[in-house]
This record gives sequence, structure tokens and C-alpha cells, in this order.
Amino acid sequence: MSQALSTKPKINWPDNQEYFLTSTTFLHYPYFKSSEQKELVLNKIKQIKKVFNVLILAYSIALNHFHLKFYLHDGKLMSKIKILLHSGISREYKEKYRVSYKVFWQSSKTLYIKDEEASWKITGYIIGNLLKHREVNSFEELKNNPFSSYKYTAEKFGDALAENLVYNVINTDESPQCEINIGQLSKIELPPIAQPPSWTA
Repeated sequence: MSQALSTKPKINWPDNQEYFLTSTTFLHYPYFKSSEQKELVLNKIKQIKKVFNVLILAYSIALNHFHLKFYLHDGKLMSKIKILLHSGISREYKEKYRVSYKVFWQSSKTLYIKDEEASWKITGYIIGNLLKHREVNSFEELKNNPFSSYKYTAEKFGDALAENLVYNVINTDESPQCEINIGQLSKIELPPIAQPPSWTA
């Protein structure tokens, strides 16, 4: 379904591939409490889209972590994308806000997505993540929240499909680093559905 890739410097990231990236703050500190703080992360996501021509497929920005699914034409850009995201976010955050620890990020993990079924499941997991963590209390709130790409999926494919995606995967367990339990996710059965949407904002 999905396979973890090493983050060693010499890794060859495949071209023309969908990826799922998760990053967690140090000790899960809630650095992204306010809309302004989350906006900083969202702006970096927009920046990698513009600078590296990355196709953003889904995203979610929570209090202490973010999830991102994207399509990368040139795998050699992966290291630059990670630097822009992680170093860029932490640097700008420290310029504007007080930080409690010298280390900003605790962990980051990247998976490449091997098939369409996995792609849909991960999309559902990401777009419903704020609901899973009780940062919103309803699908309506989720749809109106700019820090989840749920709205784009719902508008493109309909509310019923978007809700179905989230319902199917929202109870999937996470590791302490907010990483998906891939083994559990792989057992979930979804009805046949078309190609996942891309976020174009």
C-alpha cells in the first residue's frame, strides 16, 4: 500500500510519484494554536507549490503537526522541499513568536503512495485530521476551516463522498509522532472511486 522511505541524504526519491509527508513539533508542543500561526505553515505549502511546481493533493495543519500529500515530478527536489518547509517554518516562526525549546521539529516521515486505493485512504485521513483531533466538531466546521483541504474534496466530488472518506479512516490509530498506522489503514475497504483531487489554491 504505502512504503516508508529512508531519509538518508543519498536516497533516490522516485520521479512522478505521490508522497505523504508528516511532520511533528518537538514534544508535540502546540506551536500552531492560532490562525496566524497555522497560516505560516499554509503559506509554506503554497510556496513549495509555486517554487517547485508541486501538485498539492491534500493537507491538514493541526496544533502540533501537519500532514501533506503531493505529487512530485522530479524526485531530486524532495530535499529542497523539506528544507523549505521545515527550516522555513521554524525560522519564520521564531522571528515572530516565542519558542519553548531550541529544537522545533521532533520527527518527519515521508511515504510514497503505491496505489490508487492507498491514495484515497490517505486523502481521507488527511482531510479529516482536524475532526479526528477535535479541532473542529462537525463536517460543516471542517469544510469552513482553511487549514484542511476537506472543502476542495467536498466541492469537487460532493459532500457525501468526502464524508465517506473521512468516516472510513478517521478511527485509524496514530503513533506518538502522529504517523498513520499503515497496517490498520491497509485493511480498510473503500468503494471504487475515481482519481483523487488536487488542491489548486
